[in-house]
Amino acid sequence: MNLESAISRIHKSFEKMDAAYGRHVFDELAIVGLEAGGLKLHSYKGPRGQTVFMNDFADDSISLRRELTAEQTSLGGEFSFTREGDGIGIDAYICLGPNAYLFCNNTDKSMHDITQDPLWLNAQGQFLGVSQHFAVDPLEIEESLDD
Repeated sequence: MNLESAISRIHKSFEKMDAAYGRHVFDELAIVGLEAGGLKLHSYKGPRGQTVFMNDFADDSISLRRELTAEQTSLGGEFSFTREGDGIGIDAYICLGPNAYLFCNNTDKSMHDITQDPLWLNAQGQFLGVSQHFAVDPLEIEESLDD
């Protein structure tokens, strides 16, 4: 899957998730690639803006980075949640393909808060569904010559 198709798929799936939950599950979504020992932001949607998100990424993702292992990050579709991601701490990720991840965050609530609502049961099926799209058709980010 190319980046444009991935962004479209993610936004459609997360709109369905929000409808099932009755409000935003995640108000911040970012596609981040690991490239040559660094990070590259490929897409961002959220209240903080791209620059603030990337400047704060190391601190905000610390709880989730404990979950990232070689087995979980080499295949599209793998995902994890953290219950420690209060506020701007990132709540979840989906591996979209080799070295490409979707980071999901609710900037007001933790996953613990989100999952306490009975409507989460309906919404989590949408999250699983989007992860499975990338298990079948992983994101392949083509590098441009000027990167």
